[in-house]
Amino acid sequence: MKQLSILNIARLRTEESFGYQKQVVAETANLPIGEETGTPSEISQLSATNPVLEAKVNDFTTAVDAFDDALKASSTNPATATATATDDARDASWRGANNYVTAMCAHPTAEVAANAAEAKSLFDKYGDPTKLAQTEESGVLHNLLQDLEALESSKRTALNLDVWITDLKTKEDAFLAAAAQRTEADAARQVGIVKETRTAAEAAYRSLVDTVNALAMINGDAEYATFIDHVNAMIERQKAISKARTTRAKKEDEKPGEL
Repeated sequence: MKQLSILNIARLRTEESFGYQKQVVAETANLPIGEETGTPSEISQLSATNPVLEAKVNDFTTAVDAFDDALKASSTNPATATATATDDARDASWRGANNYVTAMCAHPTAEVAANAAEAKSLFDKYGDPTKLAQTEESGVLHNLLQDLEALESSKRTALNLDVWITDLKTKEDAFLAAAAQRTEADAARQVGIVKETRTAAEAAYRSLVDTVNALAMINGDAEYATFIDHVNAMIERQKAISKARTTRAKKEDEKPGEL
């Protein structure tokens, strides 16, 4: 007797759980829902069982759609726009400071030009951070600002460099604050509506599995064989993925520490 295998989808990653459930929704097309072919006795049997199965499929599909909507909403974070704007602002500040120091290297006063060249060497040391990922850029700007602030006060004053340092530091601090707010908002969404809809979808999935297994046992598995075979194949793939991930994590934990 064919039966659906057990898969604890609660242990899957969020996107992984959603992807698996979407595949199961597609496979429900192989279930005998709404059919009225065969002998009168067969039709009577279907009408007694298929409405239950159809209700379970509809419940599951609706729950997965709600899960999908929640995931889409969670990716649309209002704080992202603020983080992007502050990222653009710090990029502009870096470019302005870099261009200013570059221009000051041609200052007619030799001492000022020499101070500018020293400051420019610090910008060149780290390269253009505006082309990097946001987190990487923050790391570069942190180091650059430390080096610029370490320049002798008299040299910074001669260049009037402090105003540029302050502007870049202010813009970087504003980005870090916005990025933290974005992360906090993402976390709140993830543990809120996404968790709620995922839990509901997983409950609907388990209910569908129990119903199919019960009907296959009562009526025979002929009408459910395709669905069961396809979903079981998906379950085995998912188990293999989870096992491989656990094995990799275990190997990482067992690696000797660097001396």
